[in-house]
Amino acid sequence: MIYGQEIKPMKKLATQHADVYSVFSNDKRVLIFWLLAGHEMSVQDIANAVGTSVQNTSQHLRLMKTKRILDFRREGNTILYKVSDSDIGKHCLYIHHLNLEDSGNGG
Repeated sequence: MIYGQEIKPMKKLATQHADVYSVFSNDKRVLIFWLLAGHEMSVQDIANAVGTSVQNTSQHLRLMKTKRILDFRREGNTILYKVSDSDIGKHCLYIHHLNLEDSGNGG
């Protein structure tokens, strides 16, 4: 039992969590998430901040968008990314803030 619940029904939830958390197995995606935790940024600005090409950054953003961690909007020819307001995006932000508190770098 986990938290008073049977394991079998929780396997689907565990798989979903593992799928989302696997996104953060790449340090560039972690940095991108941290950058977007507070505000919107364009692909070019994210690429410059992280130190990767626009093409590489776009691939990371696409994956994070597919997993519903990030969202975007268009402003003219510019695409601005931010952390999604979805439950997954909010959950990831919560974990991010807990990690900041634990490391003594925020809170």
